[in-house]
Amino acid sequence: MSPLISGNSYWMESVPGTPLPALSGDAHAHVCVIGGGITGLLCAYELAEAGQDVVLVEGERLASVVTGYTTAKLTSQHSLRYAALKEERGREAAETYGRVNEAALTRIRQIAAELGVDGAVETRHAYVYGTSAETLEPIRKEAEVARELGLPASFTTSVPLPFDTVGAVRFTGQAQIHPRSLLLPLAHVLIERGVKIFESTQVTALEHDEHWTVTTEGGTVRAEHVVLATGTPIAGVGDELWERLYCHQGYAVAMPLSGERPDGVLISHDRPMRSIRTILDGDRRLLQVGGGAFVHDSNSGATPFDDLEEWAREHFDVGPAEYRWSTQDNSTTDRVPMIGALEQPNLYIATGFGGWGLTTAGVAAALIRDLVTGAAGDPARDRLFDPTRPLPAADAALISARTSSGTDEDPGGIVAALQPGEAAVVRHAGRQVGVHRAADGALQAVSAVCTHAGGVILWDREDGQWHCPCHGSRFAPDGAVTRGPAREALPEMGEFLDAN
Repeated sequence: MSPLISGNSYWMESVPGTPLPALSGDAHAHVCVIGGGITGLLCAYELAEAGQDVVLVEGERLASVVTGYTTAKLTSQHSLRYAALKEERGREAAETYGRVNEAALTRIRQIAAELGVDGAVETRHAYVYGTSAETLEPIRKEAEVARELGLPASFTTSVPLPFDTVGAVRFTGQAQIHPRSLLLPLAHVLIERGVKIFESTQVTALEHDEHWTVTTEGGTVRAEHVVLATGTPIAGVGDELWERLYCHQGYAVAMPLSGERPDGVLISHDRPMRSIRTILDGDRRLLQVGGGAFVHDSNSGATPFDDLEEWAREHFDVGPAEYRWSTQDNSTTDRVPMIGALEQPNLYIATGFGGWGLTTAGVAAALIRDLVTGAAGDPARDRLFDPTRPLPAADAALISARTSSGTDEDPGGIVAALQPGEAAVVRHAGRQVGVHRAADGALQAVSAVCTHAGGVILWDREDGQWHCPCHGSRFAPDGAVTRGPAREALPEMGEFLDAN
């Protein structure tokens, strides 16, 4: 299982897929796409359609990391985005953002029809709803701005939910999808058209002389152009981008639904956020409820799943949760994704989707296709998403402070109470220490300060790893790096064990 995710995702279990071979030896292509989620696959599709020779490499399985653990909404409505974007970046930026996301939605529908998998995309209206009086004004403002920008938006008090709301921004003609029912057939069509796709092929280095050399564990790919569709910078390329990104985690549950069901894809403006949709599972519907939060109490390992299930039972007629999963995504400090060319020649990136990566993947595919092929493109779009634009740095210390910074309680007592498989962050001699009790009862202690940017790690009970809330680095209980951007292991803290 990827260290990025945990739990049993409906999308993964309902469409398991067939493994593809790993790269063995050397390959050549005009374009090498790194990453086999929706962004990488759509990029490969658009590039192949434009006549480009493409190789795609994926470190794990296609559509199995973020894409396999999404809430699977396909909308140009990205919470309350347009009023703020117009104020921060101007009308052209807000209009461009909406226009290209609507175009991406249309294009993904078209691709589904071309593949004969129309059922993977279900048309739905999208709503951002409020339940408290203070949400009414920002919701009305968002509806007004979005409508002025030409989007299919309106304010409504007819919200298709079985509980009271004060109103919502409604975007008509949006969609919900089964991502793997769309993307796995797309991958096989790509293979039929000559695109070489390799799974279980982890990239270890990128080097450029006259061409790009993509080094993997099983061989190399030589290419003129490289597309980083990994969600995060890799292999030492784009490291400076981390200063302008921050990580956030999301959780979802799916439960059998009886009685009244929500007719649409919905997300609350109130906090804690609730993301709602249904899933057609044979002859029944599941209710999917999502929410985003870090671990509330790192020393108890509490997760938001129970909270989501309790909320769903309070508002809907549902059975016990059959699926629970989590994922994480990156946002930029100005909430606009980074898509386009980096300073290195013929190197492109798409990241910082902020939880709205399905539609934005279509934006990225069109933008990167135009850059690679030298097409005239869309200058306003390219300026808006330019990954080299000036951005403020994310405050890693602030992110860490709002999640975990160890506890002032007696560390010895906390550690003594740990059961096998549990962990805690404590303070010892002025330092923050992550302590884990293994299945055999043995204790492991590591520095709780992430080796990437100094964030304080949290324990993820679901996948049994430490994770950093700043940029998403993951560490095994003994401190070994399981996912970057961190490259160095968490130092062992044997002195803590000796003292306790």
